[in-house]
Amino acid sequence: MDRFAVKLSLGYPDRDSELAMLADDDGSRNERHIPPPVLSPERLAVLQNHVAQVAVCDKVRSYLVALSEATRRHPSVVLGVSPRGLLAWQRLARAYAHLKGRDFVTPDDVQAVAKPVLEVRLAGDFATATSVIESVLADVPVPVFD
Repeated sequence: MDRFAVKLSLGYPDRDSELAMLADDDGSRNERHIPPPVLSPERLAVLQNHVAQVAVCDKVRSYLVALSEATRRHPSVVLGVSPRGLLAWQRLARAYAHLKGRDFVTPDDVQAVAKPVLEVRLAGDFATATSVIESVLADVPVPVFD
């Protein structure tokens, strides 16, 4: 059940992109244009190392655990966030913090990535996933920092 890190919706391409896609499809399967990679494997490894170095303090870790426990107790959820899901949530919060230019995770980072992380992890009525996530985020106290 834990095959994906997050659920993302990219939407549809714009009209010009779809027209270009159709124009590029000349029927020859062997001659298709393959776009160049966005990142080299070496650059990806460097970025992964930077993200792994983003600090997560004890209060934020406790917040993540409290949120995960709340998903397991929620009446609309059959199966809440697993320990592996919790690790993925922390990793994504680290990546989000890194993208925001910080070397530490805040509760806001945890909340910002909650929906894409949890939508693929909560077993139950998927139509209510968004409301469950909002409920859990609203019910669990956010840590206060001095």
